[in-house]
Amino acid sequence: MQNTNKRVTVIAGFAILLAVLFANSFVTRRELGVQNGNQERVASTRQVLYQLSETETLLLNAQSGQRGFLYTGNETYLAPYDAAFAQVQPHIQALARLTAANPREQALVTELGNMCQLKLAELAQTISLYRAGKTNNAKALVVSDAGLMDKIRGVIGELQHQEDLLEATRESDYQKSVRRTVASIYLANLLAVVGLVVLAYSILRGIEMREKHAAEMRAREQWLRVTLTSIGDAVIATDQSGSVTFLNPVAEKLLGTSAAEALKKDSKDAFPIFNELTGEPGEDPVKKVLEFGSIAELANHTVLRNSNGSLIPIEDSAAPIRDELGRILGVVLVFRDVTRERKAQAMARRTEKLAAAARLSATMAHEINNPLEAIMNLIYIARTSEDPAMVAQSLTLADQELDRLAHLTRQTFGFYRESKVPEPIEIPALVESVLKLHSNRLKNKNITVERNYGDCPPVCGIPGELRHAVANLISNATDAVDINGTIWVRSECLQVADGGAIEITFEDDGPGVAREDMERIFEPFFTTKEDVGTGLGLWITREIVNRHGGSILVRSRGESGSTRGAAFVIRLPLTADLQTAALGGADSALRAPG
Repeated sequence: MQNTNKRVTVIAGFAILLAVLFANSFVTRRELGVQNGNQERVASTRQVLYQLSETETLLLNAQSGQRGFLYTGNETYLAPYDAAFAQVQPHIQALARLTAANPREQALVTELGNMCQLKLAELAQTISLYRAGKTNNAKALVVSDAGLMDKIRGVIGELQHQEDLLEATRESDYQKSVRRTVASIYLANLLAVVGLVVLAYSILRGIEMREKHAAEMRAREQWLRVTLTSIGDAVIATDQSGSVTFLNPVAEKLLGTSAAEALKKDSKDAFPIFNELTGEPGEDPVKKVLEFGSIAELANHTVLRNSNGSLIPIEDSAAPIRDELGRILGVVLVFRDVTRERKAQAMARRTEKLAAAARLSATMAHEINNPLEAIMNLIYIARTSEDPAMVAQSLTLADQELDRLAHLTRQTFGFYRESKVPEPIEIPALVESVLKLHSNRLKNKNITVERNYGDCPPVCGIPGELRHAVANLISNATDAVDINGTIWVRSECLQVADGGAIEITFEDDGPGVAREDMERIFEPFFTTKEDVGTGLGLWITREIVNRHGGSILVRSRGESGSTRGAAFVIRLPLTADLQTAALGGADSALRAPG
């Protein structure tokens, strides 16, 4: 905004200077026109005065020549008269033309012309009388002159007075115009000088401020570089095209490359990431930030492949780098090695698995005890009975009970020793196998399980892990409900933005989850079962679901119209890409070192 104001100020300054120059040119041009007009009018006045003077002189000379001729009879005295007779009328015409724009003067010129004609006629009459020998008559006519010449002088004097006034006015106007022109030039020059000084100061100030700002930017850049170099997390910065512009030492160490080698590389090449479960390349976070202009985080179970081929589990976030106008200049990636956290999580999972095994052992002890007692009783009957049919029936029943024990044992071993290779899984069958394992606990509390399985295709996953996740939810629901309670299990197919999905819902009519515990329910070591739970079951469940590209959430059954109970909803993807990747390369799935 400040730079915009400066630009506007500079442009406005130049515009004002140009306006002043144009105004000065206009004023100067107008005043020069005024001066030229005044000069022409002054020249016209002087021409009028000259014509009046010439007319008066001609008449006076004609009158003097006439009198010299009358007294001497010498014809040479008539030369001025002849000149006046020939030239007075052209002067009168010139005066009429020069005073055409002035009605008053025009009337005086007309009067003067008439008087001049009368005077010339009088002179011609006296000369004619003298030539005719009537000397006395001619002299008498001269003596009887009624002052016509004085009247002519009076008219000429009036015209001269009018022209003198006009000349004075026009001279004054001319001088005023000259002064205005000079003032306009000086003022324009002064404003131009002031404007140039101000603009020069502004430009120099702007240069100084830019240099100062550049110095501050260099200092901040150096401070930022030192900070990013010293930070404990790995940092990669890119420009707006996604090319790497900066690596800190931690990033160099994790990538196994130097900053010089990584600079100008595309971020996808310099920062190769993959899904730990499927081995597929991960989504480029830099491209995502540049496309959407918002912070992006890596998907769960992302690993980084460094230059020597080692795979390092990482957590990452990418954020846009913006200028003061909000324009994206690049992207900054911040990531860290989470190998230790993964090891701690693996240890926690093993701990939870042992706890689950202990719970399962206790359940299986009850399940095995009943058929063992039946087998012992049946063997005793077979041993003591003398009836062959009774012996055969007892041994047959004992064999059935042994098959039941073998089935329970296989299920127990299968729960933990199944393959780690992803394969197609029928969700209803998986849920039913878990319910069978918990059938005794459900029977002891007289819990009703209501099922509603939709017609959905199989999902791709690791059966043992998904069975573990379902077992945790069934076990929690069994603990939560009271005697004669109800558990609802539903599955249905959904069409979501990124493809198909199957949604599995486990609901119960127990006390539910307190609102203040909703946000912490999936945290490790958080439990509401005092002296019983480890606080790892739901955390492990979420980890398993996330590893399969899905999600899990908890809500109150009150949102579904009931007033009690909790609902856990698992959503797993049905995308063909995930199944193909998992089934085709799961046996060589990416694993973190150590």
